Amino acid sequence: MKRIIFVMILAVFLAFLFGRSTVEKSHVDTLKGSEKATATHIKKQLYTCGMHPQVIQDHPGNCPICGMGLTPVKNTDSKVAKKDEKTERKILYWRAPMDPTYISKKPGKSPMGMDLVPVYNDEVSSGEITISPSVEQNIGITTATVRSGPLSHTIKTYGSTTWDERTLSAINTKIDGWIEKLYVNETGQRVRKGQPLLSIYSPQLVATQREYLAALDTARALQKSSDLTVAQGGKDLLEAARRRLTLWDISGKQIDRLETTRNVRKNLTLYAPIGGIVTHRAVVVGDHVKAGMNLLKIAALDPIWVIGSVYESDIPLVKKGMEAKVSFDNLPGEFFKGKVDYTYPYLEGASRTGKIRIIMPNKDGKILPEMYASVALAVQLSTETLQIPSNAVIRASSNDTIVFISKGGGKFEGRKVVLGPIGDGNMVMVKAGLEDGEHVVTSAQFLLDSESNLKAAIQSMLDSQKQEKTR
Repeated sequence: MKRIIFVMILAVFLAFLFGRSTVEKSHVDTLKGSEKATATHIKKQLYTCGMHPQVIQDHPGNCPICGMGLTPVKNTDSKVAKKDEKTERKILYWRAPMDPTYISKKPGKSPMGMDLVPVYNDEVSSGEITISPSVEQNIGITTATVRSGPLSHTIKTYGSTTWDERTLSAINTKIDGWIEKLYVNETGQRVRKGQPLLSIYSPQLVATQREYLAALDTARALQKSSDLTVAQGGKDLLEAARRRLTLWDISGKQIDRLETTRNVRKNLTLYAPIGGIVTHRAVVVGDHVKAGMNLLKIAALDPIWVIGSVYESDIPLVKKGMEAKVSFDNLPGEFFKGKVDYTYPYLEGASRTGKIRIIMPNKDGKILPEMYASVALAVQLSTETLQIPSNAVIRASSNDTIVFISKGGGKFEGRKVVLGPIGDGNMVMVKAGLEDGEHVVTSAQFLLDSESNLKAAIQSMLDSQKQEKTR
């Protein structure tokens, strides 16, 4: 009996040991299978296109849209999440790779069957955007350094030349008569100052000269009179006759010659008051002319005017005395300097441009009226100011402008800035928002702006959900 009881106890003990070994082995196999599955999940690699992030597949290849080679994306398994928790990076939510608007509070699959990717709290709350180096290279992100220095702006415009209005001169006569000689026979003829232009025969001139000689004889005779009143009357009569000749453009030398020679001239010669070009000739030899009639017009070539057109926005930058650099199509390779003399106080209604006047020396007479001119005006906007390339600026609205700052390591931050005018080389003045030495993104920033707006919208939605839960 005792032997039977001992055998039964031994059988139960052996059965217990066998069952425990089987359970432990099954548990070990389960753990190994789990680790193997996890390892398989970790090793699973996704590939995407830098230009078209909606294209994602689980094997290398080319983008079906643009043909570019696909690049690997970061793993997003549970180990990554645990690692990020250890480094104090918290996953805020998960989103679908091909539909960023689909978000979830936990890992899983997207409606298209793809693994969700994590979005971290520091990427949203800090306003930063993080992208991988391969994507950064594929989308062609370039940067420029914020620098301080002088900033100038060149106003480039057009214009045309014209006569200096202050040198225009009209030749007319103050007596009636006939053109006896014409020394200038054609329009456009160059004349020198003091050169004879024409000769007029006038009976009035002959009579007045004779009256002057008679008054001269009378004054000399009455000068010996003992009556001072009579002597003074003779002088006054002579002076009146002389003044009459002077008013008819008879020079003092010609009157003195008349007194000496007593030779009465039948004609009056008119001389050029300035040197220049004859722009108008209204008479020919034999024409009868009357007092006040314009016979010739002369304009000087030196100096000459350039009338330029300036856009309405550039008018406040133009100052009197500013140097202008002018060139002409028919004088290639030659540049002429002038100075801004006047800004006309009105605009052209159709073109919304203002007119400026530039005075240029023209001693050799190369520049002729009505020539088309290219004008450049150098404006010093600032001697020392922060500046960035204009293509780094995103105009979010009529009042807001932003730029993206590269912080290194694939991190980018959007920032509002206050800008001034644009200078040469497409450099724009920075009044506030940036510091010297920072790096601004100059290409592909619109892709960064799109990603930034999406994250901001999701963050706003999450904040709204939190507020609803606290109510």
